[in-house]
Amino acid sequence: MRSSTQGVIDKLVTQAERDRYCITCPDGPLRRELSRLLHQGELLSPWRGMFASPELWNQLKPTEQSRRIVRTLAQKHPKWTFCQLTAALMHGLEVGYQDLQPLHVAIGNNCWTKSTAKIQRHMMGDVQTCEADGVRVTEFKQTVLDCLIELDFKRGLAIADSALRVGGIKRADLITYIKSHRDVPGWERALDAASWASPLAANGGESVARATIIEQGFMVPELQIAVPNLIEGGEPYYADFMWNLPDGTRVAGELDGLDKYIDPKMTGGKSVARVMSDERRRESRLGAANLRVMRFSYAEVEDAEKFSRILGAYGIPRGPARPRGRAR
Repeated sequence: MRSSTQGVIDKLVTQAERDRYCITCPDGPLRRELSRLLHQGELLSPWRGMFASPELWNQLKPTEQSRRIVRTLAQKHPKWTFCQLTAALMHGLEVGYQDLQPLHVAIGNNCWTKSTAKIQRHMMGDVQTCEADGVRVTEFKQTVLDCLIELDFKRGLAIADSALRVGGIKRADLITYIKSHRDVPGWERALDAASWASPLAANGGESVARATIIEQGFMVPELQIAVPNLIEGGEPYYADFMWNLPDGTRVAGELDGLDKYIDPKMTGGKSVARVMSDERRRESRLGAANLRVMRFSYAEVEDAEKFSRILGAYGIPRGPARPRGRAR
């Protein structure tokens, strides 16, 4: 790296990491140096005109990578209002990786700026806005409604669950808000997801799993049920899902995710071997509480036929498949 720009580039990298932005630079000579470093592999470009350190960028989850792109664009275009799934992302809602792009921007009815492969523009007229994570976005309930009318039941339930969990609103209030927008096409789809929403779903994966259970007509489980630790005592364990079957059997459902093994925030600095050992011990303690423990992965949830076989093998009662679009 050229000595004349070494300090400047290092400062840009440090500042961008501290403020959670991407590196941008309109200056000609410095911009050319950034491009040179990009071609040498010392930097990467997640978006046109944006740069980042590969080592730091690749440590981020896709959701945080997208947030940094959005923050950088908002800094460049302060009058933009982000909406729909992009606004949901900035509000902290559960947006699936497949929905992180294109980004969604609200425009006025008299604006004819075209959408691109990376930015979808929506004519929304005058909308209420607020600031979320340093970016101007559509108001919280409006954002939730806009997402629910567009998404299928699985993705919509993940948004609705997280809206109750992080948004500080009640399901009844969300339902009332949706019903007040009956003139909006797709409001019934939004009502469907909101009617099943629960703040107890811990993450989007659990929401998608529960949505699949509902769609396939299986008995709907209770969420995050405390199970006493009969061996060591102390704090109870919490089962992701719990079924109390007609014959008295209790089945605890556990969604396995890779994050619990590799994400430092979830492992607490433990090795993979230690985390797996703790998981086996936890499962044995659940068994000591007279529970059958059913583990399944997100990949198995996505395969509805296989997931149904797993549920059936553990005796979860099943009725007719739930008609799409029918609210509870």
